Amino acid sequence: MRFRSVLFLFLLSTAGRAQVVDQKLDYNFKPTVHAARYFSQIAPKGDSGWFRQVWFIPEGSMAMQGWFADADAKVPNGRQTWWHVTRNPRSTGTYKQGKLDGPWLQFDEKGHLTDSFNYRSGAFIGAQYKWSAEGSLTDSAWFDGAGNGTWFGWFANGSPSYGGRIVRDTARVGKWTHYRPEGGVLATETYVDGERVSCTCFGANGAELDKDACEEREASFVGGQPAWARFLTRFLNAEIPSKAGAPRGQYTVIVRFIVDTDGVVSDITPMTIYGFGMEEEVMRLLKRSPRWKPAQQFGRPVKAYRLQPVTFVIQ
Repeated sequence: MRFRSVLFLFLLSTAGRAQVVDQKLDYNFKPTVHAARYFSQIAPKGDSGWFRQVWFIPEGSMAMQGWFADADAKVPNGRQTWWHVTRNPRSTGTYKQGKLDGPWLQFDEKGHLTDSFNYRSGAFIGAQYKWSAEGSLTDSAWFDGAGNGTWFGWFANGSPSYGGRIVRDTARVGKWTHYRPEGGVLATETYVDGERVSCTCFGANGAELDKDACEEREASFVGGQPAWARFLTRFLNAEIPSKAGAPRGQYTVIVRFIVDTDGVVSDITPMTIYGFGMEEEVMRLLKRSPRWKPAQQFGRPVKAYRLQPVTFVIQ
């Protein structure tokens, strides 16, 4: 209630400035008249352009701020910084007339540096790096500024994880090779203009596996969407937020979690904080979830993150 009072006074203080644009935004950063995830304000700053600030609701903390060339904040032009809901920075860097330009840094929710990219007029140039939360190098790349580059991955023990060539900054071409942490080839892929045209997987003994083993599969609820809907209907208490006094509206709660290689759900973390017991109810639901079908890659189950939306409608 304290934040809402401050926000109300803040809105009154800016109401007389016609050029200031205030908006409520949903989780996808789209304008909304329902329960908002963000509050946005765009204001002119002399000859420097337009400055946008966005706050998380109801936390009241900063979500982003940055410069734009236009009043609609469609063309970023200048420094931009984004934050996690934990108040740690998420990313920071600069744009020039809508294109990434210069160094960009990205961080995880705990503030650990995870990515270091360099751009020139929107294209990768020079060295690019990624790190794990523990500080181990996981990816390294080199680009010529015209879209051509090489990209390599690394295991925590320092051995190579994968490698191959890139065109147009993101499209894989030619042969890509994937390795096992203990050594030996796990799989080889062939790409043409970003499309995978062949894949061969190998067992720990080096024997070639069946072609179906190379089909990638995302983690999924056993039984698919119909089974997930039945699970929600049976175990979700949709009355929790209304009993807690939530205002009428539509609230899409987003919860992130890990499906491990054995299908067990763990590391359940809310990405929204609407309150009124909504995030807690979805987390409780996921904690009692049966095992999921784990993600599959190159003939073996792999750990994977999932984002699960659940929408509450308060009449």
